[in-house]
Amino acid sequence: MSHPKKKWGQHFLRNRGAVARIVEAVEPAPDDVVVEIGPGEGVLTEKLSELPNQLIAIEIDPELSERLKKQYGDRITLINDDAMEASLPARPYRAVGNLPYNAGTPILRRAVADPNCRRAVFMLQKEVADRLVANPGDEAYGYLTLFVRLYASARILLTLEPKSFYPPPKVRSAVVVLDPDPKPFASESLIQLISASFRMRRKKLVNNLTEFGTREEIVAAMERAGIDADIRAERLSLEDFARLHEAI
Repeated sequence: MSHPKKKWGQHFLRNRGAVARIVEAVEPAPDDVVVEIGPGEGVLTEKLSELPNQLIAIEIDPELSERLKKQYGDRITLINDDAMEASLPARPYRAVGNLPYNAGTPILRRAVADPNCRRAVFMLQKEVADRLVANPGDEAYGYLTLFVRLYASARILLTLEPKSFYPPPKVRSAVVVLDPDPKPFASESLIQLISASFRMRRKKLVNNLTEFGTREEIVAAMERAGIDADIRAERLSLEDFARLHEAI
């Protein structure tokens, strides 16, 4: 048994039923590479290595990386690196993993925005998973919801209690399945607009957008986009933001 390291937010999955459902959800095409992020003790790796696809595992912990290398040898390609910086395949791949709590969101954003990613099946904090499937007006709805929606559709596959892990985290977890659904209007400047819109959640949208023009200019742009000048960001859909971006 490995000693979990707090600095990497390690919580090792112990629920075998969950492992089977996660691996089943990957559904790789014959030519897809499977990329496991944060294999840890290898509970998912064991099942993923049975697939006929090439398996790449990215593990930040050198101790665990060495252990997996000894265990699997040439059956898998092991990369001892940070998943935020490691090279991702330049060909179609499926990403899967029990993401570390302290880096789950940026890893998730990196994967969904990558045009080579054909599906991601990720274990995350339930609170983060809820943000991915939230609707306008929901408390969980915000920047992350919309960022992911620019590139992918999300659904929750299953929810897990803390006792499914060692050590048990203080929160519940959920597995999300993300499938590519890139929007034609996705752009860096639209992402900046959405980010600014949620900077101060309780403020009206117009007050968050001062960097994009004067108040009068923003109100005029909102009118052109058919958006109420008194609205808050959490009420707008992704398509509303796309229209506003165009108007600004």
